[in-house]
Amino acid sequence: MHPPRVERFQWRKSEMKHPRTGPRIQLARSVVAAMVTALFSTLAMAEIDQGLLEKADALIKGGQADQAYQLLEPLELQGAGDLVFDYLLGTAALESNRPSKATFIYERILAVAPDYIGVRADMGRAYFALGDFGRAKVEFETVLSFQNLPQDLRGTVEQYVKAAEARTQNKRTVVNTYVELGFGRDSNIGSSNNSSTLNYPGNATATPPVAAGTYNPDLKADNYATLGLGGEVNHQLSDRWGAYLGGDYRGRAYQNYCDNTCNWTLDMRTGLSYSGGAWLVRAGVSGGTYNLNQVAYRDSVGLNVDWRLALANGSQLSLGASTMRAAYLSSSTVAQNTQTNSLSAGWLIPVADGSAIFSLSLSGGAEVATGGRADGNKDFLGPRLLFQKSFNEKLGGYVTVGVTSAKYAGTNDLYGIKREETTSDLALGLTWTLGKGVALRPQLAVVSNRSNAELYTYDKTDFSLNLRLDY
Repeated sequence: MHPPRVERFQWRKSEMKHPRTGPRIQLARSVVAAMVTALFSTLAMAEIDQGLLEKADALIKGGQADQAYQLLEPLELQGAGDLVFDYLLGTAALESNRPSKATFIYERILAVAPDYIGVRADMGRAYFALGDFGRAKVEFETVLSFQNLPQDLRGTVEQYVKAAEARTQNKRTVVNTYVELGFGRDSNIGSSNNSSTLNYPGNATATPPVAAGTYNPDLKADNYATLGLGGEVNHQLSDRWGAYLGGDYRGRAYQNYCDNTCNWTLDMRTGLSYSGGAWLVRAGVSGGTYNLNQVAYRDSVGLNVDWRLALANGSQLSLGASTMRAAYLSSSTVAQNTQTNSLSAGWLIPVADGSAIFSLSLSGGAEVATGGRADGNKDFLGPRLLFQKSFNEKLGGYVTVGVTSAKYAGTNDLYGIKREETTSDLALGLTWTLGKGVALRPQLAVVSNRSNAELYTYDKTDFSLNLRLDY
């Protein structure tokens, strides 16, 4: 059970290099839109038809910013100064690749409403698009001065500041790295059944046949320490094309029961990204190795593609696809080789006046048993919910819950049935920002797996405390 990293439910830091592809900044903008609409819709100028404003808003939300701009621009003389009109026109200008025009409109809004963080953020994006990285940095730093920003929004703006600094110095390459140290306690390190003894019926039709017998799960709890290292290099090839190269190392060592549990992983990734304005696509290859007890245990290699669309109301849609081949490296485990093909879809929206984020995702696919395991192929499907809330400038919290159902096509050797399982997980955590790039995160995670083959039913609870440093 991993904590919900930013990239698990929003765009990765590398996707911030293009100003029109920062959905976390657009999270704040949606709040502005709602506030402006609520406060000023009754004061809209008489010569601007309310239906026309609603139509423009619908066009922007539907990704048709250019049409919205063409609708509103002829009415600028009459509508200038009306906050609803100006906000819609400015948004349409920015999203239709007219950043210079957008800055003039945003200046009108900020002249009378200087504390609207969404407009400040969009002003920074407009300056970024114009290549005025100095003024973009000023606007983004102004956004950072506001209280109660969601942790993810704050982190995104900080990355925009870093990107603006790099561009000011004519740097086309941006590097982000991190170190994470942690310790915790796992109530069930081997994901074992909590019974002292289990009986299984066996399977006379298996090859070779398996007789009925008993099994002692031997559930153990233990303390552990973790180390995480990683980073990503992003290089801007052009205004729309980019390339990335990244890697992550994660290790876990248990205090008392290290045999068959202490492990580390090393994963690498590389690929290209392309920005189409309000949308961005990333495609690449990945590979990794899993080491158990200082012995290479499993290698993996895969392909992935991820498409994300930022809507004008601050919400975000995403689609993804991946294929990953896992190869076990010993003769005793080679039958566990698999190829996992998966699809995912997600939706994210800001709530609670922009200080919180809610997301819903659905993923499913097939795990093909390329090594010939007895349980056969596995189909899986499940939703995940995430809610993240910023309490103040330093403290935030999150809760995530997921359920995954799985069905196997083959017959299990021990039980003579086709396995069906449901895995549920819940994680609660806090993020305490100690300083720039330094955060402390306590987390409680609970996992429950239910199977029609009792041996595979288990429960576990994991509490951890992690210190993360971002550079």
